Amino acid sequence: MNSSAAAEEVEQPELKEDEIEDRPADLTEHLEELRTRIVRSLTAIFIGWVVGYILFPAVYHLISLPLEEPLRRVAGRTVFLHFADPFFLRLKLSFVVGLIFAAPYVTYQIWAFVAPGLTRSERRVVRMFIPFSGLLFVMGVVLGYFFLPAAIRWFLSYLADYGNATLLQNPLSYVLLAVKILLAFGLSFQLPIVLIILAKLGLVTSKRLLTYWRHAIVIIFTVAAIVTPTNDPLSLMVMALPMVFLYFLTIGIVKRMESNSAKQKASG
Repeated sequence: MNSSAAAEEVEQPELKEDEIEDRPADLTEHLEELRTRIVRSLTAIFIGWVVGYILFPAVYHLISLPLEEPLRRVAGRTVFLHFADPFFLRLKLSFVVGLIFAAPYVTYQIWAFVAPGLTRSERRVVRMFIPFSGLLFVMGVVLGYFFLPAAIRWFLSYLADYGNATLLQNPLSYVLLAVKILLAFGLSFQLPIVLIILAKLGLVTSKRLLTYWRHAIVIIFTVAAIVTPTNDPLSLMVMALPMVFLYFLTIGIVKRMESNSAKQKASG
């Protein structure tokens, strides 16, 4: 009896730091950590929302620039259709700005939560490509922004079919449409990241990507048609053609990665 009690009182050896990190957590710990990271992310989004509300005049001016010149050509003007629209426009655009400001911090919170469940090689792959993902997203948004005036002019070209009709553009509907277009372009530029991660995980090869390039082009145009808010041919082509270019560029990158990996195995 005394021996068993003494055995219970024997202190357990302390775990090293790396052993603590690798030790599986129970469901309660996971839920507590998830709650903490969600609260932190929501707090960051709210702070970004406040900052976006303060910066609204400058942001609205920037996003409305693509509309000004085409609207001037057809002697149109912006008109609010409801007394609450100016407030809701500021509220919604500020929220989008807040999401943008908080995105890096929210991404870190997501990464910190899921990283312990990944293998070391999977963590290395994700850490390698997160910065490139952000860069490609910005490139897509910039392309979409410079495309907006051409798209607006294309749509306004049909106004002449209606005689002396003029355009009274609701700023709220324009801003929401512009944000959707920019978001669609930014997300479409994530294609190389997705393919390279799949290649790193051994799920695709450069040979397979090249073999099924026709299928890939059909899928790219289909996805572009779905995610393009306006569903017009011009937007479809402007979004799909860069994605096709990025697809073939990714094949070359994956092939280079495979070659380097083969050399390392041969030398090792």
